[in-house]
Amino acid sequence: MKPEEPAHYQHIKAEAGKLGPGGAFISELFSPFDFSGIHMRMPDQTFSGEYELKVGDKTVRLIEVGPAHTRGDTLVHVPKDRVVYTGDILFSGGTPIAWAGPVSNWVRACDRILAMDVDVVVPGHGPIADKQTVREMRGYLQFVIDEARKRYDKGMSARDAAFDIPLGQYASLGDSERIVVTVWNLFQEFSGERTEPDIFALFEMMAAYRDRQRGHAHAHGHHQHHG
Repeated sequence: MKPEEPAHYQHIKAEAGKLGPGGAFISELFSPFDFSGIHMRMPDQTFSGEYELKVGDKTVRLIEVGPAHTRGDTLVHVPKDRVVYTGDILFSGGTPIAWAGPVSNWVRACDRILAMDVDVVVPGHGPIADKQTVREMRGYLQFVIDEARKRYDKGMSARDAAFDIPLGQYASLGDSERIVVTVWNLFQEFSGERTEPDIFALFEMMAAYRDRQRGHAHAHGHHQHHG
């Protein structure tokens, strides 16, 4: 069963207790959602590159920019409204996560948005945004590429590299543990060897990263309290 299928997540929620820390973390993340009885609707029409259609009197441009966040990322540009709907190519106020990569494709997708004549950018995650938010996320992705590359060249493991990268100006972004998956994918790119990800192992690493972050925050707060 592929992770994209809703029934898969329902199964993980039901079996979380038997699936280790990774399963427990997935179950926690998806606890507000009920995936039962949901069936995937396959597209009636597919396209590659770009596709233009009319919705009422408006021209809508579909632009393929994946694989990046996932295999099939698409921008939806409505020129008349000066708006682009990015799907998960933009995480506004949160940490992006590269399940597919290459991450360089994602950076190029950001550049594609920045070159558009738009005022409003509607993200897949977070509040309505503009080009400045796109620039900020592009900066984060490039930062992670550069930092991961340094550590790959030193022979570190993907896990150690992700845990070692100092987030600096990006420390305040929500869900910072997602860096683990992006770095894992970058290491795959750097090595040129593509293996199927072990979803539970990646979620387990994210849970460990988050627990460490919380531990640091608690220790820091404790220290301040007594200072």
